[in-house]
Amino acid sequence: MKIAIVGCGVMGTGVGLTLLSKGHELSCYNRNPANPNNATLEAAGARLCATPREAAANASHVIVLVWNEAALHDVVNGPQGLLANARAGQVFIDMSTQLPQTSRAVAEQFKAVGASYIDAPVHGSRAEAHSGGMWVMVGADDATWSAALPVLNEVAATVHHMGPVGAGSAAKLCGNHLVSAIVASLAESLAMAKKSGLDCHELIKLWSESDFRSPIIEGAGKAMVEGDFAVSFHLRTMVKDTELIRNHSEAIGVPVMISNTVHELNKAAQNLGWGELNATAIYKLFELMGGMAKPPQLAPDRVPTKA
Repeated sequence: MKIAIVGCGVMGTGVGLTLLSKGHELSCYNRNPANPNNATLEAAGARLCATPREAAANASHVIVLVWNEAALHDVVNGPQGLLANARAGQVFIDMSTQLPQTSRAVAEQFKAVGASYIDAPVHGSRAEAHSGGMWVMVGADDATWSAALPVLNEVAATVHHMGPVGAGSAAKLCGNHLVSAIVASLAESLAMAKKSGLDCHELIKLWSESDFRSPIIEGAGKAMVEGDFAVSFHLRTMVKDTELIRNHSEAIGVPVMISNTVHELNKAAQNLGWGELNATAIYKLFELMGGMAKPPQLAPDRVPTKA
């Protein structure tokens, strides 16, 4: 198949390499031309393009993996955007994390020019994107679901049809609510264990054998204890996503008090300079609050000043 990827960050690059490894023809566009991922994809056989419109020109399916709503509108609209040359039969698959109302609004834009758009956000991070092992939630009508499925099956461990457009985005926010709460709770528990003088590796081993075992507890817990915050999912992205959860919950009238607290904790960690680390770096905040670490030295441009 001829496939395009618009957005070649951590996840987009992994998806692109997976598709190339399975023999598909791939064209790519990245908003940052200096991103080293561009060279990685080109070396693997992808064709780099100067605009989203160029990348999508000959593709039957276009995968969008961008950071936020502003980036989505940037690659969709404008004379060199995806809408400029979208055609009937073409399927646009948005795998980024957006609000459901954003997905529905963008879908209407593509429908107006005869093309199809679905929201298909994913669970998983760098490892799953590179191995074709992501878990995908789809918002689409039945016809577009069927048209998108051959591509989704190439990059996913499982694919789940959640309902009409917008349902995939809603499912992703519900899942991220759960994940963000688990990561924050795990960090708090391990900080308490550390100050209690416990062997945290032995404790994680115990948790991984118990009835609340989880790959998150085992993997993220080990990384926290060992101070390994190599990025598979940025802390700054977790801040962005917990803000989306708050916005969606406001729109539908559901209180999310746990998520709101986690959002503020993530934001505090980001403000301490850890936004470019993995989301598990929230553990550093609990170490600091527990008196087990000193505050970081912030760069001059991050230190608040009086007006």
